[in-house]
This record gives sequence, structure tokens and C-alpha cells, in this order.
Amino acid sequence: MQGTSPRFSRDEISRTVKELGNWFHNLDLHGGKTAPTHFLGDYPAVKWKRFAHTLPASLEGKTVLDIGCSSGFYSIEMKRRGARRVVTMEPDEHYLGAGTLCR
Repeated sequence: MQGTSPRFSRDEISRTVKELGNWFHNLDLHGGKTAPTHFLGDYPAVKWKRFAHTLPASLEGKTVLDIGCSSGFYSIEMKRRGARRVVTMEPDEHYLGAGTLCR
């Protein structure tokens, strides 16, 4: 989420990350890591680096659908590429809370 203005203070982010419990996506939320000891390391960033080049560099004006978005790692990447709108779907209520913090 670098390059965006945080809607929450660093303390609010840290507190909410802890309250939500285990995170599957290791995100950097303005200096606060969500899963710094993730068993896959810097996941999914390491996975993203392997296939990011297959997507258009610019999604300017596009709408993206992220099904099974978890806490929103790929949704954030689509916004970074300029997607006008990212629609997310996540059936697990735990991850919905995480995704709300990441929007």
C-alpha cells in the first residue's frame, strides 16, 4: 500500500492486524506487516513476481473481479496498475475483515 495515504494510523493498523488474528497474505500496510513469519516467506509477493509480467502494465479504466480475494493482495496490485474499479468476492468472513482494512 505504499504510495497511498493511510486511512488509519499506524497504531490502528497494528491493533486491527492483531485483532484479526492469522493472515494468509503477507502485506505491508504502511510499515505494518500482516504475516511477517509466514511459512511461505513473503507470500504472495514472491508468487506475484513470477507472473506479474503476464498482465497488462496498465489497467487504466478497467474493472477487475478478484474472486477469493482473501485480504486483497492481488486487488491492491490491480489498483496499482490503474484499475478504475476492483470488485472482490470472499466467502470467508475472517478474510472479509482483513480486506476491509486493506481497501
